Amino acid sequence: MRIPHHLVRSSTGLWSFRQRVPTDLHFVVGRRIIKRTLRTTDLRQAQVNALALADGYAQAFTLLRGLPMGWSDKKGVDALIAGVTAGKTRDLTVERVHKPDGTIKEIWQIDTPEDARLYRSATRNTASATPVVATPAQRAVPARSASSADIVPITLGKAKDAWLASLAGRTLPKTLSTKATAITDLTEFLGANKKVGSITRNDVARWFQHMRDNHIASPTLDSKQSFIGGEDSFFSWAMATGHYPQDQNPCTEHNNYSSREKRERRKKYSFKAYDTEQLQALFAPEALEKQKLPFRWACLIGLYTGARVSEVGQLRVADILVKDGIPCINFTDEGEHQHLKTDVSKRVVPIHPHLLDLGFQQWVDTLKSKGNDRLFTNASPTAKNGAGNWITKAFGRHLGMVAQDWDPGKRGFHSLRKTMIQEMQGRAVASELRAQIVGHELSDEHHSTYSRDLRPREKLHGTSAGDVRSAGLSVLNYGLDLNGLRRVLSN
Repeated sequence: MRIPHHLVRSSTGLWSFRQRVPTDLHFVVGRRIIKRTLRTTDLRQAQVNALALADGYAQAFTLLRGLPMGWSDKKGVDALIAGVTAGKTRDLTVERVHKPDGTIKEIWQIDTPEDARLYRSATRNTASATPVVATPAQRAVPARSASSADIVPITLGKAKDAWLASLAGRTLPKTLSTKATAITDLTEFLGANKKVGSITRNDVARWFQHMRDNHIASPTLDSKQSFIGGEDSFFSWAMATGHYPQDQNPCTEHNNYSSREKRERRKKYSFKAYDTEQLQALFAPEALEKQKLPFRWACLIGLYTGARVSEVGQLRVADILVKDGIPCINFTDEGEHQHLKTDVSKRVVPIHPHLLDLGFQQWVDTLKSKGNDRLFTNASPTAKNGAGNWITKAFGRHLGMVAQDWDPGKRGFHSLRKTMIQEMQGRAVASELRAQIVGHELSDEHHSTYSRDLRPREKLHGTSAGDVRSAGLSVLNYGLDLNGLRRVLSN
C-alpha cells in the first residue's frame, strides 16, 4: 500500500521511508531509490518521521548538487546524507503550517514527561518543570528561507545556462528545447543581468501579459508556466540551489481560466476519442496491411493498454513478462533511454485476450529469438521527440488516408488512449482501476493514502467486494475484425 510522505508498508505492518533520488544525482548517490525502515507500525508516527526525513534528504540533495563535477566518493556521499538526515525525526511534531507572514506554526502532541522535556528544550522555556499531558503546543518559528541574506546572488543569464546544463542528459531533447525556449524568453524580457533573487510575481505577471499581447496561444502559455514554475522547473531549481527563497515561487497561477474558458479550451485543444465506425476504419485489415508490421502492433498496443506513444515506442522485449500467471506489459523507466511522464505512469498492465489471440506473444518471441532488445527496432531512443516519434508520424499518415471524410477535430495516436479510457468507463470499470491501468493520478488524496496496487488478475478480470463489483480490462471489445487482423499480423 502506498501513502503520501514517502511511506510504504511491508506485509508485517512495519512502515518504511522510500525516497526517489533525483535523476541528476543518480550517478553521485549510486542508486535510484533510498529506503529506510522506520521500525514502527503506527501510521501517525511513521508520517511524522517520514516528513522529517524527507526534509533532511531535500537538504542533502541540495548539498550534493554543489559538489564538483565527477565527484563520486560513494562513502562520502553516504556520510553526507547520513549527517544531514541524522536527528531529523521529531516525535513531537504532528502538524506544520506555513503562515502568510513568513512564520511556521508547529503543533506538537505531548504525551509523556520526555515529550515535555523536549518541548521545553525546543522553546527554551525552563520556568516550569511540570510535564504537560496530551496537550497540543504551538510555537512560531521563522521560515528557513525568509531571510534574503541566505540567497546566493546570480544573474538570470547565468542561471539560465546553469539550469539547462543541469537538465542535459536526463531530459528528452524535445523537452529540453522547449524549456530552453521558455527560459530564454523570460531572460530576454527581464534582462540577462536581472538578479534571480529579485524577480517578483509582478515581473512574471508582466511577462505573461507581454506574451498575451503578442497573441501567444494559451497552450503555449501553460507550457511556459509549467517549465518556469512547475515541477522540475527553473524556479524549483533556483530554490533548491539557494538562488531564490523557498516556497515563494513567483510563477504560479498566472494563467488561470474561467469555467467557460476551460470548456472552450477542451473543445479546441483536447484530443477527440474515436467512435466505433472510426475505429473499424483505422483497424480495418486492408487499411493496416498498407503499413509495416511494427506499426500495426504499436497501434494495437495503444488501443488495448491506453499507453502514451512514448511509452509504446520505448518498450523492450524484457518488458513483456508474466506476473502472477498473467501475461503483462511492464511500463517502466528503469531501462536505458526509458522515460515516464509521472511516477504513477510506472505500472504493469495485463495483456488483453484479443492481443494474445492475434499472436502478440508469438511476435515478441520471434523478436527475442533474433536477439532484439527492443520491441520496435526502428525506434530511435534518443530522437528529439522521443522513442515514439516514428509512431506519431506513421499514425498521422495512416489517419490521413482513412479519415478524409471525418468531421473536424484533433485526433492522433493519443486519441486511442482517450478512446480506451472512455470504453472502460462505459463498461463499468471503476475509476481507480482505470487509473492504475493507464497511469493516471486520481485527484482524491484518500485514494493515494489508503489504496493499494491492484494485482494483474484484478486489473484484467475486475474486482468484487460484497455486492460491489467492477469490471476489468478484459471487458473491452471494439468490434474489430479479429480474423482479418490475425491474417495481416502474421505476415
